[in-house]
Amino acid sequence: MNFPDTLKRAYPFLLLFAYGLFTCGYFFLDNYSSHYRLFARFVFFVGLFVIASGVRENYRQPLFRIIALYMIYLLLSGFWHQPIDWFRLGQKATISVYILTFIAITYYLVHWNRALFERMLQFCILVAAATALISLALFYRDNAIPGTRLMGVGALTNVNEFTNVYGVFGVLAMGFALRTRLLSWRIVLFLAIAVFISHAWFGQSRTGLVSLFIVLVIQTGMTLKRRRSFYTAMVALLVFGAALAVIFPDTVEQAFLRGMGPRPLIWEATWSEARLAPIFGHGLTSNISVVIGRDLFETTHNAYLQTFWHGGIIGLGLLLLLLAVALRLAMALGYRGGDYTVFCLLLFAAATMMTGVDTLIDRPRDKWMLFWLPLALLLSYRTVVPPRQV
Repeated sequence: MNFPDTLKRAYPFLLLFAYGLFTCGYFFLDNYSSHYRLFARFVFFVGLFVIASGVRENYRQPLFRIIALYMIYLLLSGFWHQPIDWFRLGQKATISVYILTFIAITYYLVHWNRALFERMLQFCILVAAATALISLALFYRDNAIPGTRLMGVGALTNVNEFTNVYGVFGVLAMGFALRTRLLSWRIVLFLAIAVFISHAWFGQSRTGLVSLFIVLVIQTGMTLKRRRSFYTAMVALLVFGAALAVIFPDTVEQAFLRGMGPRPLIWEATWSEARLAPIFGHGLTSNISVVIGRDLFETTHNAYLQTFWHGGIIGLGLLLLLLAVALRLAMALGYRGGDYTVFCLLLFAAATMMTGVDTLIDRPRDKWMLFWLPLALLLSYRTVVPPRQV
């Protein structure tokens, strides 16, 4: 066997390693800039060889076309923000290319070896669960429990981002747990889900926590065919949540005492200014600036409102169309294969985007796992045979 053949055989494994390293990078890198550089300087260059084929094999799919149209429109919107911020516009264009590369790499790996790709995802679930446990131990070693909101260890910047990412891994873990026939592995995955819920509980990210609970119940109900199994899983989730509330009642009290915070005022101010450019928006490179009291807010904490600000009703319409088409295709995928994980990932994203997410075309923070990963999985899984249960 000559060297080119050896390199050709080794390439998918190198790409899988790079993808897994990036996915786990949320938990072992110390800031999101390092995580961004990991993708830009390693994963992107390794994945250059599959971008063209990924686009070529997906461009006829309506979902991919809507994704591309959404990106192109928002990038074009940067030209009607005066003066044109060429630096930020170039950043957003680069990030759009990176997101499409991420989708293309996912598609390639799933079609190369879906079973191995999903083993990589399961390994990432274990890494995420271990990091969440370490975060709990380290943070509350030096802070009052539950008097302080938990901040996780890793590249993310706030409790909402950690809850979003751990929530994604929780839904993935539930999907694998409901599929596997190995009791020991199912128990491990259920324990990982319990860790993710606990992290969200002590982080007091209310939208993320409630969304995760609801989506996990929906996921078990849609996947499990026997009512007894579904009721058992639902009762287990409810008992675990009730146990947290009974053992740590102060967390519940603090969550209610915080109220809605400044979000309603941010939304009101953003809505008032967004209506000044209702059709085309203010442009992707425009800055939102809302002053409430002595605090300055430069994000809406709402992906839908943020899109309306940037792209107007056209941009928001494209986002809603994208979600509607994706949910319909994911439902059909689940009905065909009996696994509704991707559908539930999209439900979780749609819910958390209402209060804890802003610009979707952004560096690989929580949005990539929350929004772009489910879309990448949906595009990839639609044309492959579902794996056998293990």
